[in-house]
Amino acid sequence: MSEVKIIRLISGEEIIANYTENGDTVTLKDPSVLIPSPEGKLLLARWIPYANTEKGVTLEKRHLVFVIDPQKELAEHFTTVVVNNL
Repeated sequence: MSEVKIIRLISGEEIIANYTENGDTVTLKDPSVLIPSPEGKLLLARWIPYANTEKGVTLEKRHLVFVIDPQKELAEHFTTVVVNNL
């Protein structure tokens, strides 16, 4: 089952995505990078915007530092803006 999660990669990037575990790999659907702004706001930008990620991006778990639940408001904003393409 897919859930909205925040994922930190070993590269330091923090991504919010619909997350599904598949054994030694994970699939990220609608991945977006979380970017803190100087005004204290959080911005979302498509992760690898030049690639077709409709079927998701599969990563090996060894590339992940941690996976955590986002705050409810962030998960709702992600779903409204990114997943529903508004």
